[in-house]
Amino acid sequence: MKKSLSQILYGYVFILLDIRIGVDILADPVGYLLIALGCLKLGEKYTDGKLAAYIAITMIFLSIPSVLIDFNLVETGSWYYYSNGLFVGELVMTFYLFRLLKRLAEAYGENELKDRTQFLYNIYIPASLFMLGLAAFYTATEMRSMEEVFFVLVLILLILNIAFILLLNAFRKAAKEEEPLVLDLGEGSKEG
Repeated sequence: MKKSLSQILYGYVFILLDIRIGVDILADPVGYLLIALGCLKLGEKYTDGKLAAYIAITMIFLSIPSVLIDFNLVETGSWYYYSNGLFVGELVMTFYLFRLLKRLAEAYGENELKDRTQFLYNIYIPASLFMLGLAAFYTATEMRSMEEVFFVLVLILLILNIAFILLLNAFRKAAKEEEPLVLDLGEGSKEG
C-alpha cells in the first residue's frame, strides 16, 4: 500500500510542477500514469481506487498536448476550453481520490487523517468548482475586472494542491509496508 500511495504522490507532483525548457520536463501524462498505477493496485480492494485509476488512464491520453502547450498562457480559443476540460477531468479524479483516502483512513483506524481529509475535501472541491464557474463566467462576459479575483483563486488552488500533496504524504507515511513475497518450495528447499 505504501508503494501505491507513493506512486499517487509522485504523480501529483508531476502534474503540479510545470518546468518547461521548450517542453514540460515533468510531463503530465507521466504523472497520470503514476497515479493510475497506484490506484489500480488500491482498486483491487477499494472501488474508488479503481474509478480514479480509470480516470487517470483517460487523462494520460488527454493530457499529451500539455507536454508541448503551456495551458497557463492560453486565455481564449479551443485550447482554453480543452484546458478547462483537463481541469474537470483532474477534479473528478481528485474527488475519487479523496473518497479513497477517507476509506483508507477508516481502514487504518486513523481518525486524525480522516478528519484532515474531510476538511481539505470541504475546501478543495468547492474552490475548484467555483474556479470552473468563474472561468465560464469570465469567458462569457470577457470582464477584465475579474483578473484580480482569478489570480487570487489560482493562488488558493495552488495552496490547496500543495495541501493535498502533503495529505498524500501523510497517508504514505501512515501506510504499512506490503508483505514481502515468500516462496515455499516444499520440503526439499529447507536446510537441515
